[in-house]
Amino acid sequence: MNRIALKDISRTILERLYAGVQPVYEKYLEDFAAGLLALMADSGIRFTLKRRLKTFDSLFEKVLRKAKELNSKPDRHAELERDNSVLITDLIGMRIICAFGEDAVRVEDLIRGRFEVVERERKGEDYSPREFGYEAVHLIIKLAGRTTIAGVTQEEVLCEVQLRTILQDAWAEVEHELLYKAEFTPFDEPIRRRLAAVNANLSLVDTIFQEIRDYQRRLQEELRKRRESVLQKIETEMPAAENTQPPPEEQAAAEAPSGAAYPEQTSIGKNLNPHFAVSLIETNDGLLLDALTAHNDRRYEEAIAIYSRLLSRRPKTSMKAIIYIHRGMAYFGSSRYQEALEDFTAAVSLDKKNVRAYYYRGVVYRFMQDHRRALNDFDRCAALDPYQFDAVFARSQVYFGLGDYIMAYEDCSRALAIRPDDKKANRFLEVVKGRMQF
Repeated sequence: MNRIALKDISRTILERLYAGVQPVYEKYLEDFAAGLLALMADSGIRFTLKRRLKTFDSLFEKVLRKAKELNSKPDRHAELERDNSVLITDLIGMRIICAFGEDAVRVEDLIRGRFEVVERERKGEDYSPREFGYEAVHLIIKLAGRTTIAGVTQEEVLCEVQLRTILQDAWAEVEHELLYKAEFTPFDEPIRRRLAAVNANLSLVDTIFQEIRDYQRRLQEELRKRRESVLQKIETEMPAAENTQPPPEEQAAAEAPSGAAYPEQTSIGKNLNPHFAVSLIETNDGLLLDALTAHNDRRYEEAIAIYSRLLSRRPKTSMKAIIYIHRGMAYFGSSRYQEALEDFTAAVSLDKKNVRAYYYRGVVYRFMQDHRRALNDFDRCAALDPYQFDAVFARSQVYFGLGDYIMAYEDCSRALAIRPDDKKANRFLEVVKGRMQF
């Protein structure tokens, strides 16, 4: 029923044809929906899938409207002679609704890789800068080739797939009720303008949502890189700072916690939209991202200067503690341990429950050979968060360096209870066991 001959445009004839093909088309609908769900299962994309088979009343209304449009064309006679039918591509319909525009793009790529797309239309791309309206991507998918259903020969079985964001879907639903189904008159033009203004705002919000998501991803990526750089410094420089480390052949087993202590971010690391980047200039968010980028590029002095500028803006207490931690890590990266110690202490004084501030201060004390204060800070970490792998494992290493192999063994065992598969902790435990045998 995708292509309907004009000679069959009779409600009685079409209703009979529809009744014959309806069960088969419903099966196509269910099978295609199952295929889409299977395709999306491992994508990591959050989405809502809606499906429907056009009702006969809706189909008949669309056939009449398209026939009317065809007859109103200037070259309608040539068109009728050549085709003599109207094409309905959305008898079977799917709608995939995503939170963000980039997810809709990823869904389209997945669909193109699995199904035959015979047509793509970007709704709204032909609007002028002063116009607003429905925007989304519509794909026409070929589900089957030439076939006969209930005695009716079909050239092909098609399905329309609409890819929308949540806000595009909200607008489309409202527009369908207020515009598509309504009979507008010239007196309704003010209403059209108001609806266009609403749509413009929704489009802007959609864009901002995507830009915020890009910013968050880049921020998380920079944070991950910074954490890894600090852990790398601990791993490579701690033996030189602490002469009670295990012998060279055992140093690999006594390394500090690996980057696995922090969840890997599934970030694409995209650059920010330039318009959004401009809006962040000199804001706290923009400065923090600039500082983290400089930090990860080992431009420590530049990072420290930006962190200091942020502190001079008198942020709220919780944010101030975080900035002190960031600047302390930049001082630590440039081996300015006294300044790092002062910043981590400032963070602790502002937020006495900040586990990371205690942990990093304990690390600095280890570098400065102050084992008593290092143990004290790692103790505080463990008291605040008994499942803090980094602090418990670091405390185990300090005990080892002090020759207290029993406490080193107990703490390393506690760390492995939190993360049994950690390779460094497992190797280190074997080293500790070896020392305990003497």
